[in-house]
Order: sequence, then C-alpha cells, then structure tokens
Amino acid sequence: MNFPGRNKLFFAFLAATMIPSVVLFIPNFVLIKQLGLLNSFAGLVAPTILMTPFAVFFLRQFFLSAPKELDEAARLEGASQFQIFWRIALPIQKGPIATLAILLSINSWNEFFWPFLVGRDPGVRVMAVALSDFMSQTGRGNPDWSGLMAAIMLSILPVIAMLIIFGRQIVESLQTSGLK
Repeated sequence: MNFPGRNKLFFAFLAATMIPSVVLFIPNFVLIKQLGLLNSFAGLVAPTILMTPFAVFFLRQFFLSAPKELDEAARLEGASQFQIFWRIALPIQKGPIATLAILLSINSWNEFFWPFLVGRDPGVRVMAVALSDFMSQTGRGNPDWSGLMAAIMLSILPVIAMLIIFGRQIVESLQTSGLK
C-alpha cells in the first residue's frame, strides 16, 4: 500500500533491527511489571509476540516481490483492500510466513534470559530455564548427566517436529524468492 511516510516508517523498522535486544530488557521488564504480567505466560511472550522489526522487514520483501497484476485484477473486479490482502496476497505468501513462524519459534524456544527474568514461578518455566534448574538441583555440583541428556533430547523433539511439518514451505519460499 502506498501512503505518505511509508518509506520513513520502513526505515524506522530497519533502524530498530540494529538495536541489540539486551538494551530492551530493562524497559520491557518495567512494562511487564507495571502491567502485572510477571510470572505469567503472557509476560513471557509479550515482547516476542508484538511486532518484531525483523518480521516486518522479512515479510515486506516478499510482499514487494508479489505480482502487482493480481492486485490490479482484483481491484477491477471490485475487491476491497482487505479482500485483496486476505484472499490474494496472504495465500501467496504461505511459504515466507511459515519460514518466519519457524524462525521466531526456534528463537523463542531457545531464549533463556527473558524467561528466567520474568517467569520465576515453577509453573511458568520454559524448557531452557527448567533444564538449568534441573542441572543445579543435584548435590555437590555433579549433575545427573543421563537425566540431563534425556531431558535435552526431549527438548529438541518439538523443534524437529516443526521442521518436519513446515519443511516443505521453507524450501518452497526459498525457491520462489530467487525467481523474478
């Protein structure tokens, strides 16, 4: 969509990708605390589920490569802007959306510091924090290596399942991104 300030908004998102995530921990923590979301799953996912600059940049590039003729044909048929987006543009971009979902999911799955900071309650711990607690619970500093390796293997299974399920969409998005 063309609107005034479109390029400035994009460059603001692009500049936001250059901000290290460590810098945002304190403001995000203060916001989550003020909203009363500490020790909750909502507090764990709030910074990730909100628009990340990388996601905007990634999807923008794919939407720009979509054929303009489809939009023009739908507009001639009387489709609204929302209908064009929902029925034409979004289905074309299933591969990039699946790729982005996998990338963000794996990034969130491997995150340690934010869940450790926000989710102190044992009922809200994510796998990385739980593995750290499991390793430190044994006496005399010697972890139960066989139990730890079994837990790590179980923690890898969801990522492998996601890659098996969405692997075809990733390959298709990579193949179509090179075509012009």
